[in-house]
Amino acid sequence: MKQYRYPQQLAINFKPRESTPQEVDDWQKNELEPLAKVQMKFIAFMAVVQFLALTTMFTAFYLIGLGLDG
Repeated sequence: MKQYRYPQQLAINFKPRESTPQEVDDWQKNELEPLAKVQMKFIAFMAVVQFLALTTMFTAFYLIGLGLDG
């Protein structure tokens, strides 16, 4: 038998059971949909923040460019 320098984790023999269509529907309605509604608002807000950051960056580049020309 090969000796390891560090102890090795045992293999996990976990096989989940198949879910029923009713369980899938309950999971979709009770867990996924409420989270998706909250996340969509957050994603939309962060897209606006990212656009504003990009606009600010380009404005700064433009203003710096004006200062360097003169």
